[in-house]
Amino acid sequence: MEIKYENLEKIDELVLKVNQLLENTNPEKRWLNINEAAYYLGYSKDHLHKLKNDELIQGKHYYKKGKLLFDKYALDEWVTTYKSNDINTSEIVSDILEDIAC
Repeated sequence: MEIKYENLEKIDELVLKVNQLLENTNPEKRWLNINEAAYYLGYSKDHLHKLKNDELIQGKHYYKKGKLLFDKYALDEWVTTYKSNDINTSEIVSDILEDIAC
């Protein structure tokens, strides 16, 4: 491959412009649609709609021009701060077994 000398002078300018672009853009997508958010969290779309409607993830979703969007950073925070200690699983199991026995 042959490179002309006058093009070598443009390399520094190109590197500078690429670095400026990288500084001004975030390569990671922040706003997710329902399909992307469901895939990202590992939930079905229906389950994610249920969580949204039950307000378990209140403030993590927004509507923009009729489109449902989820903030990826807010979803990350929700996942890492969700406390399963709030749910008494032994009580739930006992209730279910009691209902079955009756």
